[in-house]
Amino acid sequence: MLETMHISERISQVWNELTRQNSRPQLTVARHPAPGSIRVHYGWYVSREFWQSLRPEDQHLTRMIAIHRAAKSQLVFSHLSAAVLLGIPVHADLRKAAHITTGSKGSCRPSKGLIRHARPLTALETVNVHGLRCTSPERTLLDLCAAETPETALSFADSYMRANFRVGRAVDEEQLHIWRDHIAHSLTLARGMRGTRIATQLLTLADPRKDSVLESISHLQLHRLGFEVELQVPVAGPHGRTYYADFKFRGLPLFGECDGKVKYTNPALLQGRSAGEQVYRDKRRDDWLQGSTDNKVIHWGYPEGANPLAMTQRLQAFNVPIPQPPW
Repeated sequence: MLETMHISERISQVWNELTRQNSRPQLTVARHPAPGSIRVHYGWYVSREFWQSLRPEDQHLTRMIAIHRAAKSQLVFSHLSAAVLLGIPVHADLRKAAHITTGSKGSCRPSKGLIRHARPLTALETVNVHGLRCTSPERTLLDLCAAETPETALSFADSYMRANFRVGRAVDEEQLHIWRDHIAHSLTLARGMRGTRIATQLLTLADPRKDSVLESISHLQLHRLGFEVELQVPVAGPHGRTYYADFKFRGLPLFGECDGKVKYTNPALLQGRSAGEQVYRDKRRDDWLQGSTDNKVIHWGYPEGANPLAMTQRLQAFNVPIPQPPW
């Protein structure tokens, strides 16, 4: 079930960059590093140019590889580091320290760039991903619920479900139901551990139909504000096509749409179109949604999706009543 091919390719790419044999390795061990070098772990450095060329998740992965190579024994990466290794997108600042879990008898002493967690851990709660070991998706979810924000934990759950139980718009409800039963059983066995209560609550919101991390955290804010919404609502479009609205507000003539800045700046998402062309396409789509359904369309981005107060202010600007204001 666990899909690791894409992350395996990323690990190989970063690893090869760090240890290239035909040129100067990017990752070096040094007591006196070259000027401008970036320390990724004690005694391990990369060039500033190489570091700045990496995405945040690959910077985190680079730090993990340095920690792995420096370790004298097998480590188990956990929390945000496990999410990176599992290839599961999350709402979090991945430029911070890497995480490992040492078991109930391990040390919790912190060090720069590495956070150690001393929590009970069984062999069944770990997986091997391209030579590095980390906590399983189920255990990682529990750890994120215990140590990170609900936004981080829910985005992990949604992303994992989307990657493993959805193809296109189709959701494998049978396998999803089996997984939900499995993780519910795991949470029952872990009752009393920090994070289990939050995990149980968040799993009622987790859904593979959400298309992005932004949709995940937006769904959480809307839930906090007391809204009931439907996800990915189909609307018949022109020429036989179908549009999907991110959110339909129950009881209100209103669609909600999440638009991160990356939608208009990422060449892979633009697929050869200019940002202006994408804006024009979205404008025509909005016109169709509003004209064919009599529903207003409201757009928001990460500033609103990450903050219930900002979401409240955005909706109130369009005269939308807030069932449970955040004050």
